[in-house]
Amino acid sequence: MYSLQHPQIDEQFLGSDSTVEEVIKLLESLQKPKEEDDEQKDTPEKEPKSMTVTEDNFIITERKRSSAAPTVSTEPKENSSKGFPKPRTFKPVDRIKDRFPFMRQVEMDLDQRSKARLERERVAQNFRKLGNAEYRRGNYETAMLMYTEAIENIRDSHILYINRALCFIKMGKFKRGIVDCDFVLNKLDEKNLRAWMYRAMAYKGLNDEPNFENCVKYARKFNSKQMEFIDDFLEKLK
Repeated sequence: MYSLQHPQIDEQFLGSDSTVEEVIKLLESLQKPKEEDDEQKDTPEKEPKSMTVTEDNFIITERKRSSAAPTVSTEPKENSSKGFPKPRTFKPVDRIKDRFPFMRQVEMDLDQRSKARLERERVAQNFRKLGNAEYRRGNYETAMLMYTEAIENIRDSHILYINRALCFIKMGKFKRGIVDCDFVLNKLDEKNLRAWMYRAMAYKGLNDEPNFENCVKYARKFNSKQMEFIDDFLEKLK
């Protein structure tokens, strides 16, 4: 485009040999350093035979080894080759070992509960003796309180409930006496002779003849060998 409009410029450029040579030399000088750099890059670096381990190259070395070296399995060769499952960390032997401390703890708990039971029985026995003494003196209310204290320690003694029921009956609290007799017959001993007879006594005090007769009937039914005692007891109620 320029040659058509200004042909003199092209002629002047072709005639200036010195300028062309300078440009060529300049290009050659720029090309040689580039080739030398490429040759240096293509030449592989040789790793030194011995290398001092420092904090910096230690991390790099470990990373190279982890990527190149295969993972070493900690399982036995027999298990890994045959496809056996990994050994369990919790063995049956360990369960047996753990069972012994548990059993010892259970035995200790049983022993402690047994000792606590014996202690409560001792306390209840003392209150029962105090209640018996107060009953003989005619102090029925005090005797009832002593039997109640005994029941607080031992709740499965039919003797304590029967004795307290008798105290309620002597005090004229017939329904309270029936409650204690019913507890014995329903929870502890359904054939208990004294519970049936004291229950009959309470209904007698309430002038409830049907329930009175019913109690006597069951007393005879469950205690056929105690007929003489039953008759004597009924005779005293008349």
